[in-house]
Amino acid sequence: MLTLSFSLTRGLQVRPSLSALSVLSIIVALLAAPLGAQTSTTLDTTEVRRWREDLAFLRKEMPAHHANLFHDMAPAQFDSALSSIETRLPSLARHQVIVELQKLDAMVGDGHSNVSPWRDSVIAFHTLPIALYSFEDGIIVRAADSAHANLIGARVVAINGLPIDSAIARIRPLISHDNEMGVRAFTPFLMVMPEILHATGIVADMQGITLTIGREGGGRREAVTLESAGLFPMLTGDADRSWVRRAGWIDARDRSPAALWLSDPTNLYWYRYLPDGRALYCQINTIQQKPTDSLSAFMARAIAAADSAGADKFLLDLRLNGGGNGDFNKRIMLPLIKSKYDVPGRLYVLTGRRTWSAAQMLVTELQKYTTAIFVGEATASRGNAYGDSYRIVMPNSRVTVRVSTLWWQYLDPRDKRAMIEPQIKAPLTFADYTAGKDPALTAVLRR
Repeated sequence: MLTLSFSLTRGLQVRPSLSALSVLSIIVALLAAPLGAQTSTTLDTTEVRRWREDLAFLRKEMPAHHANLFHDMAPAQFDSALSSIETRLPSLARHQVIVELQKLDAMVGDGHSNVSPWRDSVIAFHTLPIALYSFEDGIIVRAADSAHANLIGARVVAINGLPIDSAIARIRPLISHDNEMGVRAFTPFLMVMPEILHATGIVADMQGITLTIGREGGGRREAVTLESAGLFPMLTGDADRSWVRRAGWIDARDRSPAALWLSDPTNLYWYRYLPDGRALYCQINTIQQKPTDSLSAFMARAIAAADSAGADKFLLDLRLNGGGNGDFNKRIMLPLIKSKYDVPGRLYVLTGRRTWSAAQMLVTELQKYTTAIFVGEATASRGNAYGDSYRIVMPNSRVTVRVSTLWWQYLDPRDKRAMIEPQIKAPLTFADYTAGKDPALTAVLRR
């Protein structure tokens, strides 16, 4: 029996019925087992059979629910990829099957069709005791648990002797994306998961991962071996939660006052007047509404605050905004169009590698209908794109496979741009991050 559910974020889910107790037992078993015990052994005959049932389920469900599953691949490629996984099941471990599913969904060719270990707790992949970020000056350790705080600021040069560019190339096929900004955003997540590193052949042993690192200013390179530090944290929701501090961890930005754009990442929307720049800074981190504060009311207050303070500029920051419900976009855009800030040189929109989905729709409309100047990094999607994920929960493994259900066309069909590029590019270096500096905000306030 199948049950359907509909979420407020406009996502449908299909799931075979399973008792809450059964789901709980699966999760508890995964959490209780050490890394090697739950991931290094190949599937037994019962597990192979159950995974084959899951693959048969996917073979039917993915084409049935995607708006056009074969927009970027041929049906024969899809069938071949599924058959290849099925044939190799007896030689695979659980984590390797999941990585093959990531590749399968990434073949679809759009970001909303994905298998994402950072937001599916059933997958239960682990993490090394460090967090990485792709800064302008390389992939650098930006945070670590207290025992490895000495690694903060180190640039990753190689993993298990494999040069970092080659490691990125092996991880890239796992990442569902609309453009290269999505690859840049999510590669650092996967790069610290031992299961990913093992399944892609970057390492042979998940129990000890050796990184070659370099320090600021060049100098001698050194090798460090890291063990798993527990499960990778779940980064669910539409806002970018990867910046939320972890208990017991040290972050490079702890050394200085946090940059404004990272000061309140869990707040759906908020604003602050910046007297030194005579600017109203407004951050919207998801296209959703607070239960007691509608977006319309919030935007009215923000614009009134800017007017009252005599602001010369209105800044809308969407860098942490991964989407939500695009129907709410008009509640953001229309007040800006009606305000005195929609004139050349007064309205600025800050975008980045996590500006995606419904936030991309907002950016596209702001570009079409306002005088906004875009600052920061390119967006993670494009004006015309597939979206609105349908969540397929496989009957045995319970792993979620998402597929896009709708085609959204906000621009001329001949517009093939892969992203919305900023007029003012403001990349983030590790030195800026550590010092609490925000190049994008600085660029706007200097104008």
